[in-house]
Amino acid sequence: MRRFLTCFAFAAACAAWAQSASYHGVASTKQIMAGVQKPAMDSINAMLKAGGPKDEKEWAQAQQNSALLAETGQLILMGARPKDQDVWIKTGTVLSESASAATKAAEAKNLDAFKTSVAAVAKACRGCHTVHKKKTE
Repeated sequence: MRRFLTCFAFAAACAAWAQSASYHGVASTKQIMAGVQKPAMDSINAMLKAGGPKDEKEWAQAQQNSALLAETGQLILMGARPKDQDVWIKTGTVLSESASAATKAAEAKNLDAFKTSVAAVAKACRGCHTVHKKKTE
């Protein structure tokens, strides 16, 4: 929970800065992905692998992690982070929109809609990583 609150505070602070005219990105895309996106997506995937959220607490966690993904989807579209105006912008937008849909589905406790939205998030991630993530040998 503490990690979530730290990640949420980070995303909220970045979003607040983004609203101001003096916004300048502090965290790199790699830091945003490693510190916020990956933990949020790992938590959601583990929950879905176990059959989906089982109780109020898990639905709240699913909603929070989806909201973090939506916010960080916006962050990777800001400042100097976009690497191109095609794949990056398109998949970043789909990431944010799909994660927002997952947030709403989790709020409604609609497992089918949640699964569909999370699948769209994963597809957006893969679409961008296929083009932009350095392959390791």
